[in-house]
Amino acid sequence: MTSLEQELKGLPWIYPWRLRDGNEVRVANSELPSIHRTRAELIEPRVRAALAVAGPDATALDLACNEGWFSHRLLDWGASRVVGVDVRVKNLQRAAVMRDHFDIPPERLELRQADVFEIEPTALGMYDVVLLLGLIYHVENPMVVMRLARACTQSLCVIESQLTQQTQPIVHGLGQSGEFHESKGSFAVQLERGDNALASTGRVLSLIPNRIALEQMAQVAGFDVVEFATPQAGHNPQYISGDRAVLFAS
Repeated sequence: MTSLEQELKGLPWIYPWRLRDGNEVRVANSELPSIHRTRAELIEPRVRAALAVAGPDATALDLACNEGWFSHRLLDWGASRVVGVDVRVKNLQRAAVMRDHFDIPPERLELRQADVFEIEPTALGMYDVVLLLGLIYHVENPMVVMRLARACTQSLCVIESQLTQQTQPIVHGLGQSGEFHESKGSFAVQLERGDNALASTGRVLSLIPNRIALEQMAQVAGFDVVEFATPQAGHNPQYISGDRAVLFAS
């Protein structure tokens, strides 16, 4: 039995891979294909444009690449070389299986096992396009991840996150009795117990931003221009309702 056959008989997949024989893998839940299709449709034009400007040697970084599905899309969209980084060995095993299945040379798609909280930006280098999809809202310190992405971005960073529905300012104390402040940006706290294959490893508190907080994070990390993608009819309902968003930062 090949490595691919073993993986296909294992746990469901996170991404809607279509194999070379036309068959599709079994995904973990029925909404995942819609989410990934929406992500891809929202980001493809901007990513293609940035890679085209960078030229034939354009490079891309896929932080928290998981099974490598978007790493493949980056190659399709014009990157000559992609580096995919993930903390989970199992994810990278599947990413390697799919890389081999589609005959992608390792020098075009490099897979690295690393913790985003431990890796030095200089060890990664800079890339024309950086993807930061589905990670910000699964970590205790999202600003560390945002700053890492900024340090690695030469041109365009694409950030995707779950968002809270908090639109009204949060009122909080400001150090003196009777003195209060309104903060437009805010976070929800989600206790991760370590059994969520999509979340951070271990028992952590994930911080889920509202829309304003996500924008502020990108600005404070050093991105000069930030712009939200506009979902269209037919896209996944979470993006249309504002429960998820794609942010372009450059």
